[in-house]
Amino acid sequence: MIIMDRNTSPISPLSDEAMMEVLSRTKINEYPSAEIDHFKKVYADYYNINPDNIEVANGSDEWIQKVVMTLGQDGVMTVAPDFVMYEEYSAQIDAKFITVPCDEHYRFDFDAVIAQIDQEKPSLFLISMPHNPTGQLFKYEELKRLSDAMKNIGGYLVIDEAYAEFGPDFDKPSGEHVLIIRTLSKMYGIAGLRVGLVIAEGETFKKVTSINHPYPVNSLSLNLSSKIFEDKEALADFIDYQKKSKEMLEDAFDKVSEKVNVIESYTNFVFTYGDNAVALGQYLMDNGYRCRMYNNETLKNVVRYSIIKHENYDRLNKLISEWGNQNV
Repeated sequence: MIIMDRNTSPISPLSDEAMMEVLSRTKINEYPSAEIDHFKKVYADYYNINPDNIEVANGSDEWIQKVVMTLGQDGVMTVAPDFVMYEEYSAQIDAKFITVPCDEHYRFDFDAVIAQIDQEKPSLFLISMPHNPTGQLFKYEELKRLSDAMKNIGGYLVIDEAYAEFGPDFDKPSGEHVLIIRTLSKMYGIAGLRVGLVIAEGETFKKVTSINHPYPVNSLSLNLSSKIFEDKEALADFIDYQKKSKEMLEDAFDKVSEKVNVIESYTNFVFTYGDNAVALGQYLMDNGYRCRMYNNETLKNVVRYSIIKHENYDRLNKLISEWGNQNV
């Protein structure tokens, strides 16, 4: 079965030799204080940001949980659909959870979003950018309106950039009330190592990191993560592979764009919907390509597919063409 329902990388960013080299020099008998500092430095250098504004945890999911715990007591808001864990973590602290629904084409009315913020006055607004699960990008003006609305009520805006490296560089609002959450699970291909980051400033940084563990990520995960950013040539090749796979994925589903709605995606997956989407998904599932289907009422006619190894696209293209020809 070819896995297309996890939104993870189909290959590893590190060779076996590189991983063995890192393992051989990792001091598992010591706490990872130096490893944390080194990783934050190489990551900050790569992105040209201040390492003092970065903290790590056990995956970006843990940072979502921590910002909900520290900033979401007076209500958490997001658009619907968005990442399912926003609601899960809000429920853990019994925080009021408010959503603003999309239209029938999975687009959002930011006038309605701002009106709901003004009415409900949540202390925290979470939004994924690029958007999960649709893959779309929001405009800077839309994010800025969210930022301003949350600042006006004394709240916080979290921009969850799990898939940001798959899209173009984009402007985003700034300020002490704005937090960025990132992960190494998607573009950087180490979902199994569980490395997530928060980027914030001032008192906000102090609040969200106040409940972090003394050593939140283990030495081996940190050293392997650092190795990814240290070998810039290998990283560039890996990123090229990932982006090429995304192009191949989009090309595959372009073949049936007249039968299935496909949202332009800036992530490592494509989002299909409409009357025929589930039928196509089931056909591919029956033929060895496992896609993501949903029980949620809003997403009942949605199927999502993430990138795969390059060599697995020939058969995928053949199957999609076969299905299309059978459904003329």
